[in-house]
Order: sequence, then structure tokens, then C-alpha cells
Amino acid sequence: MKPTVEQNNLGKRADVARKNAFPSIDCNYHTVALPSYRGGCLRPRFSSFRNISGEYFRNEARNEFRVEAVAFVAIIITAAIPILNNMYALADFLRAIGNL
Repeated sequence: MKPTVEQNNLGKRADVARKNAFPSIDCNYHTVALPSYRGGCLRPRFSSFRNISGEYFRNEARNEFRVEAVAFVAIIITAAIPILNNMYALADFLRAIGNL
């Protein structure tokens, strides 16, 4: 059972705050008994930070790296197209000025 908080009259907040600095709480909390639990320690699957990071790089990091590599290539291509167009425009401009 969760503790419940009494609700006071919220229309008079200043008066309520002065009277009840702390709300009254019904603390009839009961713990849950687990019949099959014997209190033993749980052995973790990974015993050290090195094993945890090794498992991460073996499985999850590869997929994330692939996604990030594809996104990086898309950004490079998106940035390279306007740069190449500007180079062609600058070359045309220099040819036009050179003829004057």
C-alpha cells in the first residue's frame, strides 16, 4: 500500500502552509514477501567494466557505427555539391573577366 497524503483546502494556501508545514501521511506500508527468494547474491552476467564495454562494442556499437557512417557520407555529399557548383561558377566568372 502506498502512503497517502491528506488534501487540505487549497483555496487558503498561505493559511494551510502556516498550520501544516508538513502534510500528514498515512504510513501503513507493508513489505511484500517473496516465497522463492532465499536472499542470495545475484551474479552479474558481466563482472567488469572491460567485459561490459567488450560486449557493447561487439554488438551495439557496430550497428551504431554503420548508421553514423552513412549519415556522415550523406552530409559530405550534401556539402560537396554546392562547393563544386561554386567552383564552376567561379571558373566561368574568371573566364568572363579574363576576356575583358
